[in-house]
Amino acid sequence: MKKVLAVLLSLTFICSMTYAEVDAVSSATINMDKFPEVEALDNGILVVYFSTNDTVKAAAYTIAGTLSAELFEIEPVEPYTEDDLNYYNNKSRSMAEMRDPKVRPEITALPEDLTAYDTIILCYPIWGGQAPKIICTFLESADLSGKTIIPFATSNSSGIGSSVKTLKTLTDESVIWQEGTGIRKGAVEEDIRLWAESLDLGER
Repeated sequence: MKKVLAVLLSLTFICSMTYAEVDAVSSATINMDKFPEVEALDNGILVVYFSTNDTVKAAAYTIAGTLSAELFEIEPVEPYTEDDLNYYNNKSRSMAEMRDPKVRPEITALPEDLTAYDTIILCYPIWGGQAPKIICTFLESADLSGKTIIPFATSNSSGIGSSVKTLKTLTDESVIWQEGTGIRKGAVEEDIRLWAESLDLGER
């Protein structure tokens, strides 16, 4: 009887872990009716984002609108399809990429002139506890020397977790990483706006 109970408990634990991992790679939902208007100022702030749905994009627009920052979208050369983003399929493109530390999805372009910015707010979803590999492509391809990076992540259940620790290893020592934040399912525009204001970057 004890052996049966132990097996059942083990199976329950494994199932719960599997669900947590699947849930963690899903993108959070942010309650917004439309993207805020962004009136950018020449203040040295750039909001860089990667989004496969409107969640991260909505957050990026809110942050940029709050800080009057410029926006740049990281776009893959090969766009992600719905099947690619099937987190329940272990063989889907997104899941295969997250298992391979060497994968670097190609991006269409980099910002034209990064010398105009000293602060970059990097927005991305959490996939399997980490940033999508296309974020690695950006960090390794762009000249970010001497810049400050502030990470912002969205997820259904997990926080920003160890994603920042991993991303830091991809930039040189001159890059300053500030503490970021993770927004979970159910966040609203006001939550993001207040976080952006708390950075105290403002108009410069």
